[in-house]
Amino acid sequence: MEQVSIGKIIGTVGLRGEVKVFVTTDFPVQRFKKGRKVTLLNEETEESLTSIIVSARKVKDRFVVTFDNINIIEEADKMIGFLILIEKQQDELPHGYFFHDDLIGCSTIDEENNLIGIVYKIEDYPAHRTLRIKRQESPDVLVPFIKAFIKSVNMEKREIIIKVIEGML
Repeated sequence: MEQVSIGKIIGTVGLRGEVKVFVTTDFPVQRFKKGRKVTLLNEETEESLTSIIVSARKVKDRFVVTFDNINIIEEADKMIGFLILIEKQQDELPHGYFFHDDLIGCSTIDEENNLIGIVYKIEDYPAHRTLRIKRQESPDVLVPFIKAFIKSVNMEKREIIIKVIEGML
């Protein structure tokens, strides 16, 4: 089954193997539930490890997570940079929410129906998610994935209508 990222390990906490996670999901409480099976993946080496979440708690703007098979700081240190993946389930998302992978490859058009480009990456920032759009003969465009700029998303047509403001393109 296809997997989706819910976070990235960015550091360690204490000596008992807890890790600090930059969350990339809109539903962290549901995603980081005790007992959930996850895959830890190093994108560069493709090394992976299956783990079970033992505990998770919010600390400031991050989550601190304990896994069943990471028990000391030395093991946790090796996991820095790993993505945390769960199995993708289509029925999990409420209306108006999308998996990153589903948005990648969508055409973006302005309100006058002019093609802007194709979404090729979703970037997570503390304030909001951002679409990175590849254009034909121009530099990439970054568009915040917020209601002020995203007018509609049509997954059947794989099309996103964007409100373009002066200086955006």
